[in-house]
Amino acid sequence: MVSGRMQKTGYVFLAAAFWATLATPATAAQSKLGPRSIDPVNGFSLCPPDGAERDLGVSTTRLARWVMRDARTGAIAWQLIVRKETLAREVTMAALASQLGASLRKQSAVRVEKAAESAVAGKPGVETAFIQGTAGQRWQHELWAQRGPGEFLVLSISGALGMRGEMDELLGLVAGTWQLTDPREQAELRKENLQRGADLLAAVTPAKIAEAVAGEVQWFLYRRGDSDVGFMRVTCKQAGAGQTQGAEVSTLARLSLPDGQSVVINRVMFSSANRSTERWTENAEVLRGGKVVRRMSESGTCEGGLIACTVASDGKSATRKKALEPAAAKNYLPRALAILLPKLVDLSKPAAYGFATYTTSANEFDLRTFTVIGPPAAAPAGAQGPPKVEATDQLAADAAPAAMELTSDGTLLRMSTDAGIVMQRSTRSAVLRRFPDAEK
Repeated sequence: MVSGRMQKTGYVFLAAAFWATLATPATAAQSKLGPRSIDPVNGFSLCPPDGAERDLGVSTTRLARWVMRDARTGAIAWQLIVRKETLAREVTMAALASQLGASLRKQSAVRVEKAAESAVAGKPGVETAFIQGTAGQRWQHELWAQRGPGEFLVLSISGALGMRGEMDELLGLVAGTWQLTDPREQAELRKENLQRGADLLAAVTPAKIAEAVAGEVQWFLYRRGDSDVGFMRVTCKQAGAGQTQGAEVSTLARLSLPDGQSVVINRVMFSSANRSTERWTENAEVLRGGKVVRRMSESGTCEGGLIACTVASDGKSATRKKALEPAAAKNYLPRALAILLPKLVDLSKPAAYGFATYTTSANEFDLRTFTVIGPPAAAPAGAQGPPKVEATDQLAADAAPAAMELTSDGTLLRMSTDAGIVMQRSTRSAVLRRFPDAEK
């Protein structure tokens, strides 16, 4: 439950396949980097070069690899690698730089241009750069970051010597986003968060559901910069009876896409309070010039320890099934309850809650973490209205969290994502002024 497929569901994460096209204009440096990649198991995250292909192959020391291929031949032009290195004994960074330089110089056809102590990712480290070969020479530039006694993560880029300038620029940009964490501490935190999430779900009752769904229809506007790019309408109500009494949540969302396209997504989700029964449907239409150019749908259930979901797209359909094992069952968060989550958690104190969520595209579970941060650090002068609470919602272990602003009773006021999209609480009249057919 630590891998992530970036299948975004819930409030703002409705159409993962389209969010990249809605990102805010980037600076020249930012445009050269892709979305942040997070590896909580090995304890690092970074933004790889835009357009680089992730290699999911397994290696003993290599933790991650991205490659850029030549557009004409398909050959690998350069590769970016994160690997781990463990030393037999502790050394100073100056001594390590000397050792690495000496080791490289012993290799045939290697010319060392740099082997020096250098801060890397905010940690003590070493930087090396060298040329390999006599014909078809290659350039390799490495950054060693010390994470613990004798423990290092190495960020390395290598490719044809003629691409040296481009590779060095990319390595510098990626290194600026490189963050290291202690995987052992992260594992312990995940364990605590999952227990907290399991306790929360076990305490959900029909009465709590009734309190969470109380209220009028919620309206939101999606914004990118100064432009409105869509809206969402959320309707919650009690549904079911007896052991299946719970909540039904319906959402309607529309997003503007480039080239005059738009996507409309209808979702209906039900879950009993005890999570013994779950049903959901999702229908999406891509439109251009008011005409439907693509249809996609998904319908699923979770009952008796089995998830079954049928996905249809462009006239083709497939059914996926996934057993809800006991380890995941106690933390399994149905879609309807995910929408209600801010109303179910205790917002009065900082805490993180871990859940297992099902990702249809991968037919696998992701680790979702909802974190209550607390009141804003600095409220604007003269601010009025009910007390506010800041929180984050991380939909997968390798996803960047969304920032949320809530009222003290869990009403969502604002949510922003790393893609530059902001979802702002609005009113029916305001949405209808911008999108007159929002109720059709």
